[in-house]
Amino acid sequence: MSQYYPIFINLKALSVLVVGGGNIALRKVQTLLHHGALVRIVSPRLVPELRELIDEKTCFWVEKEYSTEDIQDAMLVFSCTEIEEVNAQVSYDAKAHFRPVNVVDEPEKCSFIVPSIMERGDLKIAVSTGGSSPIVARQVRSELEALYGNEMADYLTLLKSWRTKAKKDLPPEKRSIFWDRATDGEVRKLIKAQRLTEAEGVIETCFLSLLG
Repeated sequence: MSQYYPIFINLKALSVLVVGGGNIALRKVQTLLHHGALVRIVSPRLVPELRELIDEKTCFWVEKEYSTEDIQDAMLVFSCTEIEEVNAQVSYDAKAHFRPVNVVDEPEKCSFIVPSIMERGDLKIAVSTGGSSPIVARQVRSELEALYGNEMADYLTLLKSWRTKAKKDLPPEKRSIFWDRATDGEVRKLIKAQRLTEAEGVIETCFLSLLG
């Protein structure tokens, strides 16, 4: 049984520490900023692309070697260096301060791991092999990307736009009928064929038929 508990976390305005200034750190920081985190980078050097992300508002750089006090108020910690001693120290310090820590490519030093993620608008599918093989996780993600195309973003946006109205105007038993019809495959197929107006019409017609 895997020891990892899958969870999706809201990173908006969450303080995150990233140790390291190379390309691995760059990819990590880009993802964290994309999800709204407040990122503090500790490293004596940064690759140019990472330096460009420093804005002193959402992304900060502390130009120094890592030390224990850098944990500070970080709620999540990532160690992205290629120096084993530094990664080990970051892992130890984070765990001692009860902060979740991820050491890239060293699952034995992690208290959490980052899955391979497929995104289609509001659809997010996370694939993990428990650290056994990141390559296999990426392969599975690629298979899912072929199965769930870009239409999923518009599909979920459309369904979301009807949630409040359906809950407000339809009784529970009719609500179930409405959602079964809206998600039976036809609406998604129309959106995939770039017939969004027709897809919207199918949902509206179903909704109106259930009123009263």
